[in-house]
Order: sequence, then structure tokens, then C-alpha cells
Amino acid sequence: MLINRRIALKQLGIITGGVLLLPSCVNQAKAVSVSLKHITITGDQETLLAEVAETILPATDIPGAKGLDVPSFVLRMVDDCYDAEQQKSFVAGLTSLEDEMKKKTGKTFTDSDTAARETFLKGLEEERKKADEAQTQPSDLATFYGMTKRHTVQGFLNSKYIMTNVLVHKMIPGRFDGCVEIKDKNDIQTVIG
Repeated sequence: MLINRRIALKQLGIITGGVLLLPSCVNQAKAVSVSLKHITITGDQETLLAEVAETILPATDIPGAKGLDVPSFVLRMVDDCYDAEQQKSFVAGLTSLEDEMKKKTGKTFTDSDTAARETFLKGLEEERKKADEAQTQPSDLATFYGMTKRHTVQGFLNSKYIMTNVLVHKMIPGRFDGCVEIKDKNDIQTVIG
């Protein structure tokens, strides 16, 4: 009888501990994959940023923005290269993106199809251009999109995959012909061209 009581108490303790730990494990927010010093975002916001970047530069026969880890580059650039006001505007725009998309289309950005995403982002581009022409401050959402687009393209073009597999990189551009005899003006075009 004594052994059965010990086993029962041990199992009760394990079950109680499991019940206490379960809510913290289930509700744990997704962590951000890159360490940031100045801005604070959630893992879900990082996923949303990845969807925006992938909409800007989708995968084709070469990897898209997500495949080349461009969203992490965007976050690092915003975290390291912008002042506190611009960083605040970026985070506010990222935070409001899902709600604004839902107001305009009835669906969130992540639930929308590619055509709806592209239309929405083109609207943000137009808003940003109008604000630039009028020399006024664009909305946080348009500011977020502008920063995201700029650094998505930059990160994509400067990624190792693009630099080594897509763009032809020559260490020394062109060839050097140091000793070429030029007889008339037509020969200059042949040498230069």
C-alpha cells in the first residue's frame, strides 16, 4: 500500500507540473530570428515582413526575397541605419499593415492572394510618391513600405546567391589592350567597343 501511494503522489506531481507549464508553452510567441538593438517586433511581424518582401521580389527560377533571407537584412538595416523617429514609423507601419489591408480588401495581407497584395502595395507606392511631390510626410504605412522596398531590392541584389550565380561578376571589368596600333577614327570604336 505504501508503494502505491508514493507512485500516485509522484504521478500527481508530474501531472500538476505539466498542467502549470502547458499554458506557457502553448501561448509562447514566435521569436524574431535576428537580434535587434533599437526596434522591437514580434515573430509574427517578422513573418509578415517576409510576406511583403516576397510580394516585392517573388521566387521564380531563382529564389525570392524569403529564400535569400532578405527580410533579416531589411530589419538589420532599419535597426542600424535609421534614427529613432524613422524606426518608430517603420514599426508603426508594420503594425498597421494587416488592419489597413483588411479595411481595404476584407482580408488580411497574409490571407490575401498575390494580386490583392500587389494592388495594395502599389497603392502605398502611389501614396508615397504623392507625399514626395507635395513635400509632406507620408503615412507610417507608406514610410514602412518605402523602407522595406528599398532594402528588399538592395538585400536581394547584394545577396551571395545573386552576386555569384545570376550577375556576371568580373574582377577586372573589360579587357586591357595596352599596345594597339590605331590608324584611323574607325579603329578607335573597334578597340573601345
